[in-house]
Amino acid sequence: MEEKTPLLQIIINSFVSTTGMGMLTILPMMLGGIVDELLFDRTMIGWIASINIVGIGLGGFISSVYIGRRPLVQIVRIGLIGLIIFELLSTFATTPTPLLLLRFLSGIFGGLVYASALGAFSGLKDPIKAFGIYVVVYCSWSGIGLISLPYILANWGIKGGYILLSAMALVSLLLSSVVEKLSKNIKEKSFDSLFALLSRRLVILALLAYFSIQMAGGTIWAYAERIGKEAGLSQEVIGLALGGSSAISLLGGLLVFYIGNSRGIKWPLTLGIIAMGLSGLLFYWSNVPLIFFLANGLLGGAWGFLIPFNQQIQAKLDVQGKVVSLGTIVNMGGRSFGPALAALLLGSAAFINVTWLAIIALTLSLLFLLPFLKD
Repeated sequence: MEEKTPLLQIIINSFVSTTGMGMLTILPMMLGGIVDELLFDRTMIGWIASINIVGIGLGGFISSVYIGRRPLVQIVRIGLIGLIIFELLSTFATTPTPLLLLRFLSGIFGGLVYASALGAFSGLKDPIKAFGIYVVVYCSWSGIGLISLPYILANWGIKGGYILLSAMALVSLLLSSVVEKLSKNIKEKSFDSLFALLSRRLVILALLAYFSIQMAGGTIWAYAERIGKEAGLSQEVIGLALGGSSAISLLGGLLVFYIGNSRGIKWPLTLGIIAMGLSGLLFYWSNVPLIFFLANGLLGGAWGFLIPFNQQIQAKLDVQGKVVSLGTIVNMGGRSFGPALAALLLGSAAFINVTWLAIIALTLSLLFLLPFLKD
């Protein structure tokens, strides 16, 4: 990254962007708390996760339309104000319909924050290191949130979780001037050739592979807390396992930063997909705390390892970054579709059966990636 760009600015902007994904960073524990406290049907886990992620995806799309037309800091601040409002309003939602509506609206404003703050890194000479720092900040916050949330829920209920998210947005609003400092070199994005890109076979395959991987990871992640609870584990143990998963995701991202392209992409991608599939199988022995920890850790590490490689493929397909921008929407689509489909297929089956859906999605991702795995 440029020497003139202070590391502290990169870290702060990463936190602001992470704020847009705030609900997702603590998703399993918040979903479990909502369903238990409000006595919702268990299928609401998938629907709440899905609607929130769809909102983020829509917010990211809206952001891509306005980037270049409005200052990034303006878009970010609008998003943060909306987040504060709808997180606080969520504390009053006690029935499914109002809650789903509020989570959707919160997601839209979160998407504005997430996409616009990340977009500020595009003006840097060497943004890949800044994106690496973003992964570290995202995973660090997720780990802290997941470990502390069981205690927050025990003392203040789900209102405490919503207040935590709104406080996070307030802090980011106070620090949001950093977005303006980082985005001085941002140029207006052109989407004139978007349809031309989508007519290319490799672009479609790359996006389908990314969708499938995010669908797999999002499905297991959304139901991980319920799987642990159904297996008889305590909330404290589950929280530690989920927090540990985020910490190992950080290590997965750092590993990619360390090895770079030195190993090509064939074996790293293949082994990463196999590792994530293995994590799904390990969840079948979740009644053993050590295996539950291992399953979550392997899931997190594989996810943190796979995502940068997929984004690298997208970047090589289009040097202007249009495919990467589309990848953000595909990311949210996969994370949303997986939990929603699992909710439809769950029926009276045990929560653990959702892992098969994830394994099928991973198999499809490997098939979609075959054209890219030629050394």
